[in-house]
Amino acid sequence: MPDSLLNPPTTTRKVLLVDDDPFMLKVMRLMLEGMGALEVHGFSNAPAAFEAIREARLRPDLVILDINMPEMDGMAFFRRLSEIGYAGCLALCSGEGEALLRTTGQLAQSYGLRVSGVLDKPPRPERLRALLGACGAPAAPAPRASSPERTAEELRQALERGEIFCVYQPKVSLSDGSVLGVEALARWRHASDGVIPPAAFIPMAERSGNIGALTRRIFDLAFAQAAAWRRRGLELRVSVNASAHDLGVLDFPDFLLDCARRHGVDPSWVMIEVTESGLIQDERLLVEVMTRLRLRQFHMSIDDFGNGYAALSKLRDLVFDELKIDFGFTHGAAGDERKAAIFDASVQVGKSLGMKLVAEGVEDGSDWEFSRSHGAEVAQGYFIARPLGAEDVEPWLQAWRQRYREQIAAPAAPSA
Repeated sequence: MPDSLLNPPTTTRKVLLVDDDPFMLKVMRLMLEGMGALEVHGFSNAPAAFEAIREARLRPDLVILDINMPEMDGMAFFRRLSEIGYAGCLALCSGEGEALLRTTGQLAQSYGLRVSGVLDKPPRPERLRALLGACGAPAAPAPRASSPERTAEELRQALERGEIFCVYQPKVSLSDGSVLGVEALARWRHASDGVIPPAAFIPMAERSGNIGALTRRIFDLAFAQAAAWRRRGLELRVSVNASAHDLGVLDFPDFLLDCARRHGVDPSWVMIEVTESGLIQDERLLVEVMTRLRLRQFHMSIDDFGNGYAALSKLRDLVFDELKIDFGFTHGAAGDERKAAIFDASVQVGKSLGMKLVAEGVEDGSDWEFSRSHGAEVAQGYFIARPLGAEDVEPWLQAWRQRYREQIAAPAAPSA
């Protein structure tokens, strides 16, 4: 049975324990209650715990979750937390071993959740204290209700009304901080639901066969913006994602060339990003489309490398200019031997094939330094900038140059 769900004072942090072992709930609760202003709730039933969060009867700042439970295991629980927009911290607990905990933590992060750490069973008080410190001050807003599933007709109307727009995330040189370009990312400005992220509509577009129209709209917007920046003296290359569907359409290269000419964009300014999973299709058609793109002077990038299904033989046969190492192998790699090993292997593959190496998911200074020292050449991630509106790029450029000069490139002051 859950503890009281009465709302405490706002200065009290709320911790939710989810574990099917009543004894473990009692042990952790006793430990936590001696650690300051905490309100601790325990659930031995995972579905009941999730419903309390979803219905906003309970808004925890930290969820400590057993990953091996009946009815709803830890993976199902945190996947649903992601779906309702849970913004608090998450800690995973298990007696199954460190490797499994680490892998599960990476999976939770891939759903956009804030994973503060992992706990072995039985947990140690000092480890619980560290988790509370990593979680920081109470900040979790009320979870949003799950958005209704978008339909192909809604997307078609959104395209007609101009509700699809782009934000832009910078890509910078790890050697000198120079800004090399931006990646165009799709967003949907919905009349009643606000800005809808791509994960909420791109899978539907792919399933319904509308991805081609969406992709072409994004390229059109990105090319128009690239041309506008050039007119103001900002020589920014622009990267745009192409879907597996696009790479199977023979006239796709002609469309891109026509679009570039219409906006006055040189194809050599453009990087077309293709995910590994996008390489799974008729290989002859894939090679033909990609070769025609290269003949028209567009550049090609393989995105999320290490997180898909492409055979190395395809990398050998297809000509890419750039390899982007997946977020999951960059962020936190400095403290994770497995991530570091995959990162280093990706660097070696890219270098052996003459590709520029981009580290995605550079979220902090440690990620920056690891990526720089382990052979990557370009960085992209929140440490540099979150996705920006087109109007925010130029002001960000000025701020970034100063920040890089004063905080990143500047040598450390000598110790006294």
